[in-house]
Amino acid sequence: MKVISLGGCGAMGRATSHELAENGDVELIIADADRDAAEDLAAELPGEVDATRVDVTDRDRLVDVLVDADVVANALPYSFNVDVMEACLEADAHYLDLGGLYHKTREQLELDGAFDDAGLTAVLGIGASPGLTNVAAARGASRLDRVDEVHIRTGAKGGGDGFAYSAKTILDELTMNPVVFHDGEFEELEPLSGRETYTMPEPVGEVEGFHSIHSELATMPDTFEGVETVDFRVAFSPDLVNICDVLIGLNLTSEEEVEFAGAEFSPREFLDWHLDQQPKPGAVEEWKSFRVDVVGEEDGDPARYQLTTVVESRLDDWGLKATAVWTGVPMGIAAELVGRGDVLDTGAKPPEQLLDPELFIDELRERGIEIVETRRE
Repeated sequence: MKVISLGGCGAMGRATSHELAENGDVELIIADADRDAAEDLAAELPGEVDATRVDVTDRDRLVDVLVDADVVANALPYSFNVDVMEACLEADAHYLDLGGLYHKTREQLELDGAFDDAGLTAVLGIGASPGLTNVAAARGASRLDRVDEVHIRTGAKGGGDGFAYSAKTILDELTMNPVVFHDGEFEELEPLSGRETYTMPEPVGEVEGFHSIHSELATMPDTFEGVETVDFRVAFSPDLVNICDVLIGLNLTSEEEVEFAGAEFSPREFLDWHLDQQPKPGAVEEWKSFRVDVVGEEDGDPARYQLTTVVESRLDDWGLKATAVWTGVPMGIAAELVGRGDVLDTGAKPPEQLLDPELFIDELRERGIEIVETRRE
């Protein structure tokens, strides 16, 4: 099968490209705006890997690049998701991405019918979170006769300073109003609200998290019929949260335009541009972890299934931090499953509706990513 890794030499896309390049059944093309970087990565990877330049804002060129692909694994910033989906429909290619921060995901779900009519599959959000968390929730839900609650927590240890991935996406996660599903209703909360200390598997240990806008909330309340509560908390490093607290306090995340030196722009536009110019943190030791608790009823009794994982950096062979590994590898696995037809449906849907959790967890285990399942009363 021919797979295009779109944005495949970026911070997260590199891990997807590594995963796909090690699959002997995949003919891989890395497509990126930076052709030199794409060619450099292609030269490092095993097997015959091609590289090409593509500007995602040039629709005709994008379709020309995608038209020969069976599957497109999109690792570009989430703001481009709908544009790439529409190009995939025109190019007759399956589609995957790393998530849409709730609002974009809701917009993407509107293309479900178009993908279904075309006999194509679009997996919406198959990185770590969303992605692995959705698969874990589906696994827990499959054990229960009724699902009442889904609680998702993430945390990390190590990783160095600065923004672990796209500064713009992280700022969106920290400044946009988070959404929770409580007592059967959606509710918008204040950014950085709901701070909670919780314990993740070792070596991550105890962290402090808070509500954050995330794609799981866009789909799980519909997927798990009758569920009353779905929530998500993320634990970024305290230093990063403090930095963002200051930026918010100084109104530097405002979208309202100001005039300065004869130009008009918003503080947030300048901040996104400025942070994008900063050196990216190198590959260092890091551990990323999630915990998903699925609560409900089994055989007439209350039951809770807890699913956890810890993913470590791959420095020796890939030279990548855990953030990239646990985000990029799942999309590479899913791209293979989609390409060979091992998915549950066509259309544009989330991972918990498209991927067989048992099969996917087995594939993860073969790559050293273990999702541990525990039944708790």
